[in-house]
Amino acid sequence: MYYCEIFCVEIYYMTDSEINDKRNPADFKSITFSKFEKSKVKKELISCLTSGKLEAACYWSAEFICAGEFADLWECIILYMTRYIHLGSPKLPIYIAKRFEDFKTILSNGYADNEIRMRNNPKIRQIFAEIIAILCNSRKKHTFEPVKLPKSGEFDMTQIATKLKAPNIGYVEGIFRDGDPKELFIAVNEFAYNITNETRNVVTACYWVEWLLEFEALCKRKKEKCECERRGFAPVQDKYQMEPIWLIWEVLLNEIAKRRDNLTSKVIESLLKIFCIKYTPGVKKRRRFVIYFAVALMTEPVNYSLEIVNNKAAIESIVKKIDLVYRDVKKNEIVPETSYLFNGLAKSSIDKTIERLEKMNSVSGIK
Repeated sequence: MYYCEIFCVEIYYMTDSEINDKRNPADFKSITFSKFEKSKVKKELISCLTSGKLEAACYWSAEFICAGEFADLWECIILYMTRYIHLGSPKLPIYIAKRFEDFKTILSNGYADNEIRMRNNPKIRQIFAEIIAILCNSRKKHTFEPVKLPKSGEFDMTQIATKLKAPNIGYVEGIFRDGDPKELFIAVNEFAYNITNETRNVVTACYWVEWLLEFEALCKRKKEKCECERRGFAPVQDKYQMEPIWLIWEVLLNEIAKRRDNLTSKVIESLLKIFCIKYTPGVKKRRRFVIYFAVALMTEPVNYSLEIVNNKAAIESIVKKIDLVYRDVKKNEIVPETSYLFNGLAKSSIDKTIERLEKMNSVSGIK
């Protein structure tokens, strides 16, 4: 009898937090599940993470999840980790990259054409609850701000000469190729010089990142071509592998290879994977702080003794209780027609398929 009561309570609890909303993904283009403006929820989530309001942060993340807006939530996670935490938890990118791989595995097991269904997947809820809890409890550093370029003169070679510090042009030897735009050579050489062990100038290095981004944007406004030779190491679609930003990443990877620092190399490789999540040309400036973080790893003192998780018990407690948050969000669902509700009592074909796949993966040792 005891076990039967426990079982019944568990079934009721899960049903009580299950989202059964009739809206389609297109209905959430500019709003979250409870009809909040998406832009305001992003700001509120970042604010809650910054001030350590864990329960509120979990709620705002659930607003995105219940609307199937996973891309927006990942963007908030990337921004917060790279802009507000960065060196406060230098190994964190390894963890975030791993959790994104876990997310992709679940997505590929039956949800690829209907991401919004993942909102009721327990593993998805747990993954994001864990991420939010870790971000909220991570040690924060000074907030990165974009390095500002003067409004005029930055692309005039007579004026740019005052900013040149590299003693020679050999810092991009073996990196800069014949098919790369010659206009980028000096900027990339200066960037490479400023992240060397001897120089370690984070501000100036980030200036040259911004210079390259703005030069590319200027070419686009003028409808001029600005393409490099293909960088096959970038895990993005082939059509995006010729963008100038990969010059920056190749310099970073080349410099860390010289230092033979395996841990920093692993973190930077994780940052590259994070930078390339659902990559399109439009994400470059939005994810500039991913590059700033990588530059800081190369130029600033790094304390790798800092643990990613300081209080595992507290994190586990939040993860176990996360359905309470979804039960709260569920209050704002738009209920389908009664007949549809009865149809929903039985699991759909896709849900059954996904469940079978997860069981098969579990038997095979895939987690």
